[in-house]
Amino acid sequence: MHSNIKAASSNYTNLVDIGIGIVSGGLGGVVFWLTVLPLGVAKTLIQTNPDKNCSRNPFRILSSIYQKAGFKGCYTGLGPTVSRAFPANAATIVAWELALKMLGIKHD
Repeated sequence: MHSNIKAASSNYTNLVDIGIGIVSGGLGGVVFWLTVLPLGVAKTLIQTNPDKNCSRNPFRILSSIYQKAGFKGCYTGLGPTVSRAFPANAATIVAWELALKMLGIKHD
């Protein structure tokens, strides 16, 4: 991303860097949560189940969710998770990049 955009906008390098951080951090966070959300759903069900004798195997829990609610059940809470993930991860990447610049640490 950086090499394609930087040449076209040499006057606005700080804005370009922030924009790239926002897009890459936000999308990275969304992709991460799309990948691990089913395990998060299983973890939440295990933690909130009052029956201490129930299965603690997340894959067995996911199988049971899939049988009852289908693929959609494995992604319960996707909307709030993604709407939180994009800005949180975008801000994290931008803060990281700005901290590196302020400390004079170069990376390629």
